[in-house]
Amino acid sequence: MDRRSFIATASTAFVASQVSAAADRQRRVAVIGHTGRGNYGHGLDVVWQKIPGTEIVGVADANQAGLDKALDRLKIKRGFKDYRTMLNELRPEFVSVAPRHVDQHLEMTLAAIQSGVKGLYVEKPFCRTPAEADRLLKAADESGAKIAVAHRNRYHPVLPIIEKLVANGEIGRLLEIRGHGLGDGRGGGQDLWVLGSHVFNLFHHFGGEPKSCSAFVLQNGKPVTKKDVVTGPEGVGLLAGNEIHARWLLSKGLVASYTTFTHDGSNKTGYAAHLVGTKGTISAFIF
Repeated sequence: MDRRSFIATASTAFVASQVSAAADRQRRVAVIGHTGRGNYGHGLDVVWQKIPGTEIVGVADANQAGLDKALDRLKIKRGFKDYRTMLNELRPEFVSVAPRHVDQHLEMTLAAIQSGVKGLYVEKPFCRTPAEADRLLKAADESGAKIAVAHRNRYHPVLPIIEKLVANGEIGRLLEIRGHGLGDGRGGGQDLWVLGSHVFNLFHHFGGEPKSCSAFVLQNGKPVTKKDVVTGPEGVGLLAGNEIHARWLLSKGLVASYTTFTHDGSNKTGYAAHLVGTKGTISAFIF
């Protein structure tokens, strides 16, 4: 199963209940992208073409060349350079906030909620700060909108199998969860920001809410200092460190740990969450 199929599975789970409630009509979907500034994420535009009961009615992209390509790719006619104009004119029921660059997510998502959208599919990372998250969730609660973040592994069909193995004691008593980043050139702060949330999402799923967190951040083997702080790419803000070790105590009593290194030599094969039990370990690799 490829990446787009995973996304289709996730999105289908997100809209299935609402689509089945009104199977006699197509649910209207709009896509917000931004070519050159995160583009359309990992297929958050075309995924809707695979979901029965939905139709893409419009796409917005501030880059004209990118907009033209999106119209052709999505096989639609309504394109807008301003996503607010699109939201006001088309009044879609679902919206994909597709750009990877996280500094755009707050305004795009908030505009969609304020236009009356009832379902949003947002590329990860969700937003930059807890304050931004609180603002978006408050707006969604007040309007009745539902937000799904594109942590596609949470909807992967193998996840219920892992849950059953753990529940049936196949790996004994679950002791801890160990996560590892992708370990490419983004290792450290950027790896944690743009890819680590997939691992953290599985921590939350199996271990519950975080109760405490401790970590240390290194640059070339030494604790980071002010001179190591840089402005990160993709709108993430300030970053530091090419090596991070973090540890959480979770509400179900488990401890979860996460490590990420720049160019760790794993050839991207270590990107996973490992459920460690008394009788065995399940490795859930991130796809």
